[in-house]
Amino acid sequence: MQEDALWPLVEGFVASHDVAGLAVAVVRDGEVVSRGFGVRDVDTRTPVTPETMFHLASVSKPFVATAIVRKLDLDAPITEWLPEFTLADGREQEVTARRLLSHTSGLPDVSEYGWHDPQLGDDALSQFARSLSSWSLQDTSAFAYSNAGYELLGLALSRAMGTTFEDAVRREVLAPAAMRNSTFLRANVPAELAAKPHVGMPLAVPGDAYPYTRRHAPSSTLHSNLVELCRWIAAPDAAALDVMSQPVVQVGRPPWEEAMGLGWALGSYRGFRTLSHSGLDPGFGARIVLVPEQRTGVVVLANSNTVPASSIAKAALDVALVGDPGEGVAELRTSLRPIAGPVAETLATSGLAAAKAAYDRLSAVEPPGFDLDDEGFEDAVWGAIELHRTDLVWPLLRLWTDLRPDSSAAWTMTGWAHELDGHADLARTAAQRALTLDPENDEAAQIISRL
Repeated sequence: MQEDALWPLVEGFVASHDVAGLAVAVVRDGEVVSRGFGVRDVDTRTPVTPETMFHLASVSKPFVATAIVRKLDLDAPITEWLPEFTLADGREQEVTARRLLSHTSGLPDVSEYGWHDPQLGDDALSQFARSLSSWSLQDTSAFAYSNAGYELLGLALSRAMGTTFEDAVRREVLAPAAMRNSTFLRANVPAELAAKPHVGMPLAVPGDAYPYTRRHAPSSTLHSNLVELCRWIAAPDAAALDVMSQPVVQVGRPPWEEAMGLGWALGSYRGFRTLSHSGLDPGFGARIVLVPEQRTGVVVLANSNTVPASSIAKAALDVALVGDPGEGVAELRTSLRPIAGPVAETLATSGLAAAKAAYDRLSAVEPPGFDLDDEGFEDAVWGAIELHRTDLVWPLLRLWTDLRPDSSAAWTMTGWAHELDGHADLARTAAQRALTLDPENDEAAQIISRL
């Protein structure tokens, strides 16, 4: 393993960017190398290690899919297990596990996750299934990502196994793979191992806010670490993986998502076929990539939304598969720190006028010394907003719209924050401005439609 070529790249990225913690591992032919970088919590400064437990967000899905492939008839109507699931158009009988696993059911996605109001009872998934009675199916011939579909799958799995969803996946997938600490139940995460989420800018732990609710457990709430994830990668269920890795629908998003299988996105990198999944929730990001023919896998876990997990995964694969620089290594080496970081730090320590002056000074440097795209500001604010902690980012939102009044993204985030704060008129005005600046801004249009 040529990990000596990888670790300095990751260390350099962590040192020069706004990062809380990061964990990276490579598995090849059963051999594992892994390292933690940064901290679990910016307040305590406890370091990340390979044993640190992260919320995996949508990287949860391949684990759920593995259990579903083993236990359910993939082509039977999902209503065989979920009699409470109905749709406004009466087409619930068309929804099958195969379609849900491949995101071809036509079921829309979730727009509000309710992290601020977690549902913790054993009936949370059943209540969610009932809540879809006003929904209708959309296009069933194309790929359309739906977290809601995985909540239905999780409920069906629990019914098929006669236990809770979390216990069903533990028994069917986690325990056989010796993933003893891994869990879909946040309360079961050992406190001494848990990574905290970080949102806002400068990065901060958002108090008691956390992306967890049993209502969305199947799509989002697996907690695990490098040690146990690598154990799972090193000894895959070959029969289940073969079924899951067959393409169902074209997606057209290289390199990772050229097509969709059952629970895995199918792609290729440097000539090698890949199975992968990404995860992104407030305060956490993740990427897992398998290269089955090379018995190789990569895991990237982060406890902030400011880490390009895909670029780090590419760099790890450059090292593991080829042994020379490729796209991922180049992306890490040339990655500039978003200008949102130093501007937000100045705002927090020296106020608005100083922050504006810092922005003017830093953005005028040639060649650019910072990434000037809006994406850095967006990464800095959306997680706190989704957690309903708008108070953490209002100063930066106001600064962003002052600095970039022609930014559709800035007005979209502002409109969303106003909406959650209960200021419908201000939300509508901000979202309409975003839509005027970019008529194809679907997020702004959704805000207006909700008001």
